Order: sequence, then structure tokens, then C-alpha cells
Amino acid sequence: MVNRSVASIFLEETEDEAGLWIVVYDFIGSKPNPNFWVNLKRISTSEGGNLIQYSVYQTEKRKEAHAVRNLVHHYGGEARIFRCFETNL
Repeated sequence: MVNRSVASIFLEETEDEAGLWIVVYDFIGSKPNPNFWVNLKRISTSEGGNLIQYSVYQTEKRKEAHAVRNLVHHYGGEARIFRCFETNL
């Protein structure tokens, strides 16, 4: 039996939808487990998203945003997903 990473499990859970997605997260009162960073890198490497700030993740795939949110929750943090639309003001 092959052991799968938490990242790969979370990436399979959600249907995809194109757009610009931002995940804002925090680990209140603690630092994230080092495995969090390993799995976050697995998600970004396989799906193409990236950190734009220490606790802000940007992606163009809904399933990737949900995977990051689920990863944060798995390691005891809080997260919110935002869908962004560009406008000309």
C-alpha cells in the first residue's frame, strides 16, 4: 500500500473552477507544524499557486484554494477563501 500525502488527499476532494482565489490563514497562538510547510509546497508545486505573503496564498484554481484551506484546518489553523474579480476603477 502506498502512503499518500495529506496534500494529495485534499486536492482530490473538490471540483475545480477557474478564477482568482485568495486564501488567508493564521495559526493563532502557535506556529504551524513543519509538515504544514512540506504539504503546502506539494500543493503549490503540483498546482501552480504561490504565497504572496506569509499567510496569504493565491491560486487560479478553486480546488487548490480548498486544499490549502483544508490543510490549514488539518494543522489547527483558521482560514478563509476569497474569490477575486479585477475591476477598472
